[in-house]
Amino acid sequence: MNDVTGHACPVTALSELFDLSNQQLEATLKQARAESPVTYLPDIGYWAVSKYDDVKRILGDTENFSAEITLQPLEPFTDEVVELLKERKFAPRPTLSNNTRDDHLRIRRHTQLAFAPRRMKALEPYIRQLVNEAVGKFIADKRADLVAQFVYELPALVLFKLLGVPPEDVAHIKRWADDRLLLTFGRLDGERQLEAAKNLADYWDYCLDLVQQKITDPGDDLPSDMLAARAADESVLSIEDINNVVFGLLLAGHETTTHASANAILTLLQEEGAWAELAENPGLIPDAIEEILRFRPSVVAWRRLARQPVEISGVSIAAGDRVLCFLASANRDEDKFEDSEIFDMHRKDARAHISFGFGNHFCLGAPLARFELQIILEALTRRLPTLRLVDDQSLDMIETVQFRGPKELWVEW
Repeated sequence: MNDVTGHACPVTALSELFDLSNQQLEATLKQARAESPVTYLPDIGYWAVSKYDDVKRILGDTENFSAEITLQPLEPFTDEVVELLKERKFAPRPTLSNNTRDDHLRIRRHTQLAFAPRRMKALEPYIRQLVNEAVGKFIADKRADLVAQFVYELPALVLFKLLGVPPEDVAHIKRWADDRLLLTFGRLDGERQLEAAKNLADYWDYCLDLVQQKITDPGDDLPSDMLAARAADESVLSIEDINNVVFGLLLAGHETTTHASANAILTLLQEEGAWAELAENPGLIPDAIEEILRFRPSVVAWRRLARQPVEISGVSIAAGDRVLCFLASANRDEDKFEDSEIFDMHRKDARAHISFGFGNHFCLGAPLARFELQIILEALTRRLPTLRLVDDQSLDMIETVQFRGPKELWVEW
């Protein structure tokens, strides 16, 4: 049965997913896997794909699917926003997650310098210091919102050190990043969209200025490393390449880890006995992290554009159609993971999750995200072994189509 657009009629529950704050995401996706693994969502104009094998195939198939729409705004910009960004000379180009040009692998290779093992080792004392200082500020209160008081700024402070950003700039960059997230992946009205666009232009200008500062005053950070590798050779890296890498990482490298950290704590506290088990046996933390990433990823979906007509699970997709790959659903696919809806820190195949994507756009920051989660959970389970959720809180989720995490997370001990 088809609708007037020629697409298959959608599953009602799945369409309702795009009330972006839907609290029943997992149940909705479970229904989709069972009833309609490939479903058209007319309200946003995307095909929703929910099965593990289909999602992994799409992400890895660059011949049939393009990443060019990965960062395309879900809600088209108003004419006012377009004019504002033009006037402000806001001109980022696809560089990493949405780059389909031949230079993608070259730029990616140089960007990986930020996440090399030597940098992770050098960062460890700094991350542990940040975590323990943050906990020290609220531990005597016996109650805290761990989003606002703990995980909101912490990943940004880590990433900004990698990028050579002064700590005093954290607050306004986080505000810009929040607006960029909502502008790209949310559904802002015209007035709010214009306000966010102004912040986005400021964000872009800041990144350009930062790279220029590193040209004259290099430090021990990624922009400086990339400038050194460039050595004035445009065939290696251009200043434009570096500008765009910094612009991209200043969002993706901390927003996702903020939500991943909140999701990790929430999941462990919701599962009876899980927090106490980790407190007693911290050696389980690496396995717990993989299961958390499978069970409740912070990046719930990723987007692709069909380059040519293809078929997915028996459904015909036309060239030019847009596809929304649900990582959060693939990770709970009953055909891939036994008892997939059950959280199990002892699961042997949890690392088969695709929460960091798949293929040549696999998340560059995966090692850092895992590393930060390890340090965070070690510190919290050691210092707050009796941590528990405050009763009767709403646990509202951020309102975007691709990222998910609680806006607040109230705990007590």
